[in-house]
Amino acid sequence: MRVEHFFSDMDSTLLGSDGSVPEGNINAIKGIEIPFSLVSARAPLEMDFAIDALALKGPQVGFNGGIIYTGTGKNRQIIAKRPIQTDVARSMIEAICSKFPNVSTSFYDADNWYARQIDQGIDLETKITGQQPKIVDFKTLLESPVEVFKIMMIVFDEEIMQQLMRYFDDNPDRTVAVQRSGKNYLEVTHVDAVKANGVKYILAQENVAVENTYAFGDGHNDIPMFKLVGHAVAMSNAMDDVKEYAETITDTNDNAGVGVFIDNLLKNTDHS
Repeated sequence: MRVEHFFSDMDSTLLGSDGSVPEGNINAIKGIEIPFSLVSARAPLEMDFAIDALALKGPQVGFNGGIIYTGTGKNRQIIAKRPIQTDVARSMIEAICSKFPNVSTSFYDADNWYARQIDQGIDLETKITGQQPKIVDFKTLLESPVEVFKIMMIVFDEEIMQQLMRYFDDNPDRTVAVQRSGKNYLEVTHVDAVKANGVKYILAQENVAVENTYAFGDGHNDIPMFKLVGHAVAMSNAMDDVKEYAETITDTNDNAGVGVFIDNLLKNTDHS
C-alpha cells in the first residue's frame, strides 16, 4: 500500500492540549516527502504557526473547507474559497446577537477575527489560538463589503447550546452549514465548507488515489473526512462515537499520536 497524502485536524489532534505542536509530531512530519495538509475549522491566521513549524508547502484547508490556500502571512495564496453569502451572514449575525445577546459571537474574514467585546468566549479562543480579535461594531462593519467565512459562537451552558441548535434547526438556511465543534463551539460556514469537500478538492487537483490517503481527527466535524479518505485514524482522546468511524486508534494528542502513527506506518509502507 502506498501513502500519497496525509490530512489532519489541528485542535486535540495534531496540537497538544497547550495548543502547541508536540516535538514528536514535528520530528515525524517535518521534511517527509509525502504531502501533509491541515484541515481545520481554524482561520488561516490561526494555522500559520503550525504550517511554519512543520515546514508544510502544499495546500491547506481552513474554515472547515471554506478556504484552501498555500503559504502563511503575507505569502498566503488563496487557491479556492467559499465565503458565506453577504446578506445571509449579515442577517444571521444580527439575529444571533439579538436573540442570544449573552452568547459570545464573533466572525472571520480571510485575514481578520472580529468581535463586539472581550468576553469569556473570546478569552478562551485567545488562550487557544494566541490571536486577538479586532473589536468592532458589527452593524457598521457589515454595511461594507466583507467576506465572512465563519461565524463562531462559544457557549459554556449546555442548555443555551441546545437552544441555539434548535434555533438553527427551526430557521434553516440551505446556503450554510451549522456544525458543533467540541463542547463549547457552534460554527456557521458556507454549506460547501465541510472538511470532506476541502479534501476532495485537493485530491482532484493532485490526482491522488483515495485509497492511499490517511486522515487524523478527534471530533464530529472530522467524520465526513473520515468517510472520504482511504484510512481514518482517530486519536485516543477522541469522542467515542467519532472512534466508531476510524479504522485505527492512535495515541493521544499530548503523546504526539499523529507522529507515532506516521513513524510506524512509514517503517513498513511503500511511500515512494
